[in-house]
Amino acid sequence: MTFYDIASGPPVHPFAPNPWKARYALNFSKTSYRTTWVPLPDVAATRTKLGVPAVRKHADGSDFLTLPILHDPSSTTSSSSTTQQQERGTLVGDSFDIALHLHNEHSSSNYDGGEGGAHPPLFPPNTLALHRAFNAHVDTLFSLNGSAQLAGYYMTFDPATAEATKADMARRIGLSRWEDLELPPGSEQRKSTLAAFEAALGSGLAAWFVHRDEGPFLEGREPMYADMIVGGWLQMMRNCLPEWEEMRGWHGGLWGRLHDALEEWAQVL
Repeated sequence: MTFYDIASGPPVHPFAPNPWKARYALNFSKTSYRTTWVPLPDVAATRTKLGVPAVRKHADGSDFLTLPILHDPSSTTSSSSTTQQQERGTLVGDSFDIALHLHNEHSSSNYDGGEGGAHPPLFPPNTLALHRAFNAHVDTLFSLNGSAQLAGYYMTFDPATAEATKADMARRIGLSRWEDLELPPGSEQRKSTLAAFEAALGSGLAAWFVHRDEGPFLEGREPMYADMIVGGWLQMMRNCLPEWEEMRGWHGGLWGRLHDALEEWAQVL
């Protein structure tokens, strides 16, 4: 399988939350794949060339042509409107649908509670709708609480295309200059935004981890795709947030423990 991800750097490395969600799912499913790195300026053209429709919109209503995309040459099964069937396999163009595709097509049905080394399913029985709602909730929670200003401003760009990329991204979010996004480190505005972000995560997410005495995941000992949804955003924070070490310790160290526990499935292949 081929996994199309957004290249940051140099050096090239993944940083965006949605591709990270799918990468966790790929590694967790123990499927064989390779990454095709796509520079930010080429993302829209790549998605268009592959013929995968947009699943999101910009604020102005135009298509948001982004990644990830998974090409599975062994499958011709369509599980959603974001999945395209071709003679040479299936293209899936949404992180949630990639996880669902892997769950349906590449997961083992022989889970034995971990006794024989098998891992649990990405989606435990009867949790698909709950996972969809949780995914939307987590995306909104991070997006509306300063992730762009606190972390996104510090993304690393290819120097050869950095200025054009920053100008395009600023235009998309309604700013005249990329620099207007910055909340300077140490500023009172940044401190208050960080405090509000911590509080929002506390009431809107940390309180849902009710099995902390059993393990680092939402359900304690066993991971599921919901943990990877949060983990995708934590990867962005790790890569871009200057206060990442501080964030690791919020809410009794919950986010640091979850991030570390997911490292088992964080290989970049």
